[in-house]
Amino acid sequence: DRYLVPATPEPLISCQLKGSAQFRERDVGQSWIVREIRARDLFVTRSKTPYEVAFRSPAGEELEVIQIHIAVDHFLVALKEVHGTNADKAEMIDFFGRDAALADFCFACAELLDARTAGTSKCIADLAKLLATYLAERYTTIASRPSEARGGLPIWQLRKVEDYVAARLADQIAVEQLAELVELSPFHFFHVFKETTGMSPLQFVTRERITRAQQLIRETSRSLIEIALDVGYTTPSHFAQVFRRVVGVTPTEFRNAL
Repeated sequence: DRYLVPATPEPLISCQLKGSAQFRERDVGQSWIVREIRARDLFVTRSKTPYEVAFRSPAGEELEVIQIHIAVDHFLVALKEVHGTNADKAEMIDFFGRDAALADFCFACAELLDARTAGTSKCIADLAKLLATYLAERYTTIASRPSEARGGLPIWQLRKVEDYVAARLADQIAVEQLAELVELSPFHFFHVFKETTGMSPLQFVTRERITRAQQLIRETSRSLIEIALDVGYTTPSHFAQVFRRVVGVTPTEFRNAL
């Protein structure tokens, strides 16, 4: 099986519950990284760009995986509890390997989901908050400001741009607006932003729009037309076209797969 994992603001934990497999991952268009995985192996990520993954398991062997998305609001609260005034500088550390405590959390979530007894939803919500705190403690680091000599945007300027975009996804956002925000010329801003993030400002805004759209599709029952307008697309066809280019499926297909 091979599929595209979309960019997401939500921390993602993927835990192998059963079986073994050859796991491959890569940034879109890049070379594959190959790993052998087995039960209790974990991936932790908060990817800012889409990437591809593929599984290949021995014939007849059953694979079972749980993926847990930590709600952004829970994670932000956990970051503030753990890092205090430095919470806005915290960055997620991608991880592959074994973590006994985190694997136990994941297996507990899987058991709760299988049981579906009274009170399951509250137990899962409480467990998600514990997971958010655990990730904030073990899998984040405080970013230092990059040297100006490196030419990239300092982390505080990047956060300023991210916050500005997040608050205005329904509006038109121009490079000139973002450049003015950090007191750079549009030309200079374009180049230092791309050097820092690996994306152009337009690609970044598009990613943020589609990431927010995915969150709304996943967490609400609002119509796709309403969601498109909320993230800055005035026509459903344009929204569907961009969504498919970024995620690999249309908004309708994404919702139907949930």
